[in-house]
Amino acid sequence: MTKHRMRFLATSLLLLAAPAITYADTLSDIKSRGVLTVGVKNDYPPYGYMDNDGKTVGFEISLARYIANELLGSPDKVKLVPVNASNRIQFLNAGQIDMIMATLGVTPERAKEIDFSEEYVSAAGPSILARKTAKFTQWEQLKGQKICGIQGSYFNKTVTQKYGLQLVNFTALPEAYRALQDNRCIAMVFDDMTLQNKTHEAGWSDYKIAVKPYEFTPMAGGVRKNDTAFLAAVNKAIVKAEGENKLIEWEKAFDMPKSPYLEKRAEAARTAAN
Repeated sequence: MTKHRMRFLATSLLLLAAPAITYADTLSDIKSRGVLTVGVKNDYPPYGYMDNDGKTVGFEISLARYIANELLGSPDKVKLVPVNASNRIQFLNAGQIDMIMATLGVTPERAKEIDFSEEYVSAAGPSILARKTAKFTQWEQLKGQKICGIQGSYFNKTVTQKYGLQLVNFTALPEAYRALQDNRCIAMVFDDMTLQNKTHEAGWSDYKIAVKPYEFTPMAGGVRKNDTAFLAAVNKAIVKAEGENKLIEWEKAFDMPKSPYLEKRAEAARTAAN
């Protein structure tokens, strides 16, 4: 074997043996660059959406800005990167964003890929949106039916395997809504609060929540695995916001249903601080 080939082989073995790139110093990087980059939804009221002035606002947007203020001294030192259910974890682990705050349900499957922050919402799981003429009221009645959905939604596995829905998945909500109105699906499955809000919009008065959620799911922020210092800083900010009743204020500001969960979290945060 030539020396050149031996060096090539040795280099290849070193590359294979090298540990995966980690981002354990994210907190230092954020402070150095002076901006927190957060993956958010911009089409998902009340958590993250575009207002009439084209500004991204919402419950999670307010929390992201609060965290930026705690870490960097200003709520404006945040870069909001639009993500969706199918690409948000990919963006995070590729280093394109520092964290996810985009209606991220806490699940064991996701915990294998990322670490979760403190949970800050207990959200109703999926429900079914359909025309008011629809007769079905139970999940079991949808077995084998074409139902519009969104790629990457945490409940897709459950609704297909447990209830037998035949999902017609889209990458974004507007596409799924159009498909439902075009009768390409008999109904749509998605987060209950989002679908509830949809029924109040112009052009959706002929639709209803036909099947109610089968669960409530905690939501949290997401950071890369073993990003310990950054996660601790994020959690400290979230708990502080809870203790100051900020999350309850944002709940009211964005017309969310009153949640006993947020009240319990706020009281627990104040107790821990004392």
